[in-house]
Amino acid sequence: MKITVLSIVLALALGVAAQADCPAGDLNNDCRVDIADLLVFAGQWLTGPDGPADLDGNGQVDGADLALLGSDWRRQDCPIVINEVLAHAHAAASDWVELYNPSSVPVHIGGWFLSDNRNDLERYQIPAGTTIEPNGYIVFYETTHFGSPFDPGVRTPFAFSENGEVVCLFSGDDAIFPNFLLSEPFGASETGYSFGRHLKSTGTYDFVTMSELTPGEANAYPLVGPVVINEIMYHPAVDADAEYVELLNISGGPITLFDFVAMEPWRLTDGSGIEFRFPSDVPVTLDTDEHIVLVRDVDAMQQYAVPGEAKMFDWGSGRLANQGETVQLLRPGDVDQRGTRYWIEVDRIGYSDGSHGEVFPDGIDPWPPEADGLGPSLNCIFPSRYGNDPNNWHATIPTPGSVND
Repeated sequence: MKITVLSIVLALALGVAAQADCPAGDLNNDCRVDIADLLVFAGQWLTGPDGPADLDGNGQVDGADLALLGSDWRRQDCPIVINEVLAHAHAAASDWVELYNPSSVPVHIGGWFLSDNRNDLERYQIPAGTTIEPNGYIVFYETTHFGSPFDPGVRTPFAFSENGEVVCLFSGDDAIFPNFLLSEPFGASETGYSFGRHLKSTGTYDFVTMSELTPGEANAYPLVGPVVINEIMYHPAVDADAEYVELLNISGGPITLFDFVAMEPWRLTDGSGIEFRFPSDVPVTLDTDEHIVLVRDVDAMQQYAVPGEAKMFDWGSGRLANQGETVQLLRPGDVDQRGTRYWIEVDRIGYSDGSHGEVFPDGIDPWPPEADGLGPSLNCIFPSRYGNDPNNWHATIPTPGSVND
């Protein structure tokens, strides 16, 4: 299948990860494809879809699956992942990074490196003999490891930035996994909140804010709210100006979309034209379960049954992309020494129009195509659940300013 420039842009916008933890043909979870996997495959030959050997997902283990297994034959991938990062610790508490081994075999990482700079990967060398056991975790701390003058592995001490940067894991000249490099970028964060991997229904992962810290344990559920993107009309059927994005307060109390410490309002952006800042003169407050509708054109919204009491704001210039893109709700973060304001992500939805299977691992775009100019809008099914996943959205009648259908 031909990969177009649009496909590449959509892959970045939707946050689709191209890599799995191990090869697709790895059927016994040891991150290598060998005779052990062939034996598993043989045991499931011509059977139904309940086992891992149905590699193409067509409901039967057959020749097509054997071809996929053969394409991975003798391939060995490193299963280690960067699983969670705390970059904005409380006061004197420590930043940390957690690594995870999801495979069934131990992986030796002694002599590997951690860094916060892609151009300087060897800032901290992990002690010789360090092994992550199967399904095991290991946590490295700023105060006792990569930022400590007493740790002999420190070459350039570092701490993570609360304004966002990257964490890197590099294997160097490791005999088994030479020059293996992982890098996980992250944005600005609130004090005491980490970023972690979250598995989506697409089989890919988002690296997002977690609801609680879990060093050395399985990740918690992502932080959701207090305000979420609840409905998106990106391609109206009749009037192209009748686009809108609806927000909903899912918290237990009122939320003001203005930071009185930073003296900055919250923002909604799509990164390609829409740049809406909530009012600063009279800050907007949303009560529990209250909606707010941000629109391309207020007059064009007359075609919808918008409740008279609904809060509505015109976002000005810019349009939502019909082919799909990412919409973000942001609130003010810190200001660095150069005076640059950083923004903390409150919610992010990377939607698609249902026609871009080339950017999804199984070749199928799971977003409902009915929302692409046929009248329905994208409606969030469970606002309290993680939003940036197509399984939490469906196409249904537009309900701007009121409860979703």
